[in-house]
This record gives sequence, structure tokens and C-alpha cells, in this order.
Amino acid sequence: MQRIRYFNPTKEVKHNYTLAKVIILALVCCTASPNFIWSQNEASQGILKAWTDEGFEDIKVTLKADTLFAQIEDHAYRGTFRGAAVALRKVAELKPEITHYELLLTDYQMPQLALHAQHVDSVWAVRVDREMAAIEQQLAEQERQARSNWKIDISVVPMISLVNNKLDHLFDYAVRIAPAIAVTPWKGGRITIQPIVPISYRLTKGDPKHYVQMGSTNISQQFFSNKHWQLSAAAGFFHIQRMGVQARLTYHATRNLDLMLEAGQTGDTYVHKGGIHFGKWKQTDVMVKADYYEPHSKLQFELQGGRFPYGDYGGRLDITRHFAEYAIGVYGVLTGGEHNAGFHFAIPFGGKRQRRTHFLRLRLPEYYAMEYSMSSFFKYTQERMGLTYNTQPDQNHAAHYWEPAFVQEYVSRILNGTFK
Repeated sequence: MQRIRYFNPTKEVKHNYTLAKVIILALVCCTASPNFIWSQNEASQGILKAWTDEGFEDIKVTLKADTLFAQIEDHAYRGTFRGAAVALRKVAELKPEITHYELLLTDYQMPQLALHAQHVDSVWAVRVDREMAAIEQQLAEQERQARSNWKIDISVVPMISLVNNKLDHLFDYAVRIAPAIAVTPWKGGRITIQPIVPISYRLTKGDPKHYVQMGSTNISQQFFSNKHWQLSAAAGFFHIQRMGVQARLTYHATRNLDLMLEAGQTGDTYVHKGGIHFGKWKQTDVMVKADYYEPHSKLQFELQGGRFPYGDYGGRLDITRHFAEYAIGVYGVLTGGEHNAGFHFAIPFGGKRQRRTHFLRLRLPEYYAMEYSMSSFFKYTQERMGLTYNTQPDQNHAAHYWEPAFVQEYVSRILNGTFK
């Protein structure tokens, strides 16, 4: 008996419909994907150009849907927060469809902070931390644009010294100019040359400030910087009386607490009859430090203890109040059975924006910093107790202050219009 096969139109139509759907989907993918990729590339190039025109350098950009992953180094705006806020605002104006931002902030081409932002209905939500690995991974294949390598900054730094312990006149003084010539030749590296030239002075005979001296003239290198650890080192002149080598290891224990170990091997340098003389590198200094920032009061507490450069053992406590771009504080030192106290400040000096448009830039320093020491005890002064040194001419409590809660507050306030 012959079997009769019946035609099922419903089944056949369903099969044809499915096949057609696959073909159409394939055609859409083939034609739409290049357009989508082209659109993403066009948006990235637009952001890159806007940031480059604004003065940012070492830029990486990539877009994933409505999220921007990027890296910038700010050589245009003063401080550590203003440039980041300007960069985000530029993108929001250029590409309003982007609502999420993952921004890596660098210093000397080394990662310092991760900025996470969301922009919805003209309101910015900002968080800053050191969760940098995920952003670095997203940007790993992107080429760095607007490179800062070998570009030269010359900062004209004024130096004023006052000594008021004289009996026959009010004080001795010295006004000097100290141009700091700085360049970043490679990632994490910094070469600085700083001659100190006297302009006007009233000094005792034989005082080294009569002569041209060397300030911070050295080479420094930051070897790594991640969520928990930073390691840096420097070698050369640290200021007019010290030269040698120094290393610093930093552990980011919590969001607001850093623990540091600093060690150096230095020797005396001094000027006599117009010549620079070098002592033996026989003094070793070792300091353990704790640095805590309290975001509500904006107070920074720094406690350190160990061996100072001239061999005395003791400790120092600094309490600094941060007023956005201003930092004003007091300190006390107890060492070798003697004590000392004083105050310090770092205040804005140059303009908010000093964009680098050419290979060489002549500018004023971002901050003017000074520390006053009471030093009223003869032994303390004579034996040069409690002294410290900086490895960079712009090392103070305001410049390069990469504290997450501090940067977060002021980036958020600028973006939301409560700070200018």
C-alpha cells in the first residue's frame, strides 16, 4: 500500500521565514558593524582633539557603548582636580550620549587615581579611588596620543630668606631667583636642574647665599604605582646643603591612609669662595611615616619618626588644613632632647591655566610654598637637628596631592557648579 505524503504549508512557511531572518540579520551585521565602528572611532577622535586643544597630554581614549574609558595627564590646569573636571565637562558638551566615564589620572605618565563618573539629567555623581587596573586593561591596546616626553618646563621660582636673630639690625635677608628646568624623558622619570641666583641680599660675610648655588638638581624615577603600592627614588642635589640618593615606598593602607618608608644616603654640599664643595656620603636617614586625610574637616595629619639626615633621632607631626588650592599648616618637632615648631603654607601663585603649546614652556610655578622654623634653641640650630629635604622643587602640601577623597570632592563640586 502506497503511503501518501501531505504537504504542510504552515511548517514550510515557518522554515522559510526563519531562513530569511538569518539572512537579513547577517546582512545587517555586515553593513551596520563598520558604520558603528566608524562612528565610535569618529567620536574618539573628536574627544582626543578637544582634549589636545585644551592642553591635556598622554591621552588614551576608547568608547564602549555609553561608557568612555580614557587616560589623561594634566599639564594645563593648576592642582590635581581642576583639569579632570574640565576634561569631563568637555566630553559631556561634545558627546551628551555618553553617561558613564572611567578616567585614569596620571602624573609623569604614571597612574595615580581612577575617576568614575555618571552624568544623568545634568547631575554628576563622582567617585575617585585607586581601582585603576580595570581601566588600564580597557586601554591596553590604545596608542598614547599627545605625548609629553622631552617637553621642557621652565618655572621661575622666587626664593626669599629672612633671619631675625640679629641684635644690631632687624634681620638679614636674601632675595634670589631659582629657575627650575624640568623634563619627563620617559615613563615615571623626571630630570630637574635648578640654579639659584642671588638678586638682592643683606647677609653676614661668608654666607653661602652670596653665591650662585644648586637647588633641586637631580633625576627621579617612579617605578610602579598601583592600587596598594608606589615606589620611587631620586639621586642628585636635593637642596643647597644636601646631595645623595633617596627612595620612598608607599603603601595605600586604606582610602585615606598612606604608610611610607623613606631612606636616604646623603652628604653635605656647600659653597665657599664661589666654589661648590662636597662632603662624604656618610649620613643615613630613615623615616617611617603615616599620612591620613580626614575628608569632613579637610585636615591632613602627617606623623613621622626615625633618623634625620644629620644623625639625630626623633619625630615630627604636621597638621595641614586644605582649602581647595590652598594648604596652610603647623608642625612640631621633638628630636635629640630638643624641640622646635613652626608653620608652612602653599598658596596659588601662577594662573589657573598655563597651557603648554610648544616644546618649551616658560611659566610661573603653580604654588608658592614656604616653611617658617622657630629654631630658638642654640643646640637645635648648631647641630642642625630635625632637618628634612625635598627631592623636587615643587614638592609641597598642595602640588601633586593625589588624595582620593580630596580630588573627588572638588571634581564633583566643579562639575555640579558649587566651586569655580
